[in-house]
Amino acid sequence: MRMRIFGSVVLALAVALGAIPVLGQGGLTPEQEAWLKAAKIGPYQPEHEDWDAIYQAALKEGKVILYSLSSRYPDMVEAFKAAYPGIEIEVYDMTGNEQIEKLMREQAAGIYNVDVLFLSNETTVTMELLPQHLVWNYVPDTVFGEDMEHLIPIQEVIPEKFLNPLVHSLEAKVVFYNFETYPCCPLRTLWDLTLPEWKGRVQMKDPMLTEENMNFLQMVVMHADQMAAAYEAEFGEPLKLSPGIPNAGYEWIKRLIENEIVLTTSDGSAAKAVGAPGQERPPMTCSVASSKLRYNASKGTKLAICWNLLPVTGITKRNFLLTANLAPHPNAAKLLIRFMLGDSHGGGGFAPWNVPGGWSPRTDVPPKVGSLDMLHQYTWFLDTQWIYEHGLEVQDFWLAQ
Repeated sequence: MRMRIFGSVVLALAVALGAIPVLGQGGLTPEQEAWLKAAKIGPYQPEHEDWDAIYQAALKEGKVILYSLSSRYPDMVEAFKAAYPGIEIEVYDMTGNEQIEKLMREQAAGIYNVDVLFLSNETTVTMELLPQHLVWNYVPDTVFGEDMEHLIPIQEVIPEKFLNPLVHSLEAKVVFYNFETYPCCPLRTLWDLTLPEWKGRVQMKDPMLTEENMNFLQMVVMHADQMAAAYEAEFGEPLKLSPGIPNAGYEWIKRLIENEIVLTTSDGSAAKAVGAPGQERPPMTCSVASSKLRYNASKGTKLAICWNLLPVTGITKRNFLLTANLAPHPNAAKLLIRFMLGDSHGGGGFAPWNVPGGWSPRTDVPPKVGSLDMLHQYTWFLDTQWIYEHGLEVQDFWLAQ
C-alpha cells in the first residue's frame, strides 16, 4: 500500500524507520495486546466504566501528556487540574502534521511518550493511523451533563457519525470578509476570488503547511461539476478550460494562483489582515478557520463569513481526540478525553472551544453561531476515500503551478 499524508511524508518515513510494527496474528503485537487489556481500551473496554477506579488508577500514573492543534488549552488545563487533583497535565502545541511526525519518530525509537492527540488530519487519521493501530479510538461510556455533575450516556448526545473516530469539535474552513468595509459579502461565488479586482488581495494559509487547507483544494476538484455550474451561474456562459486542465476544480486553482494569492504561515495572520478595522480595501481570505470569529471580541477585528457563496463557502473539518498507541498514562488519558468533551452547556473542559465559529458534536450544546445543519448546507464535508485515492494528484498540481 502506498503510504499517504498530504503536506508531509511522515508516514512513509515511519515505515522506513520501523514505527509501524510487524503485526502478529489478529493484527496486534503481543505488547499492544497486553497494553489494551491492562488499559481496558479497544476490545477490552467494558460497557459500563468505573470512573472512581479510573481516577484512582490515574492518580498512580500521576500525569497525562497531550499534543494539541489548538493553543486555547490553558484554561482547560487549569480546570482539569482542579477537577482531578493529583494529576498533572503537559500540553505541547503542535499542528497535526507535527504531531504525527513526532509520534512516528518517538515510536520508531521505542519511546511511547504521548497519551492523547488532539488533531484534525481526517484522511490520515481514518485511512492510516487508526488502521495501523498507531492510535486508538477511545470513546468514554458517559459524558458530563449540567454543571459537570450528573452523567449522560454518550450515545444519547453524540451521534454515531461523530464517535468513530471521536470528534471533539467541528470548524469550517471558509471565506472571510471585513464587514466594516463591506455591508455584505462582496462575492457571489468562489470564482470571484480569481477576478482582477482581487488580484493580490486574497490570503490563505499555505496548504502545504496544513492538511485541511489542502483538503479545501481537493474538495474543489472533487466537486468540479458544482464549480462549473457556479461559474455559468455567475458569468452567464459555460466555463472554458485552459489547455491541459482536466476540470473546473483544477481551473479554479490555476486561476487563483495566477491572481497572485498571498500565502501565509497561519490562519490567524490571514484573519487579522482581513479583519483589521479602518481599511479602505481589505483583502479576503480563503480557507480560514471559522472559529477566528472570536477575534471580533478579543482583538477588535471585523470578520464575517461569506455564507452564501456558490457552490459553497468552504469545507468542514473535524477535530479528533485519540489515544496514542501504548500511551503511558491511559487512565489519565480517559479522564482528559471525557473532560474535554465538556458538559451539556458547552462548559467545563470544552469551554475554550465553545466560541463563534466552533461547533460541538453534542446535540445538547447549542452553538454560538448557526448550527450543524448550516455546515451541511454551506460547506462540503470531507470525502476521505476520494482524498486518499486522488488527493496527491491535487497536491502535485498545486506544487507544479
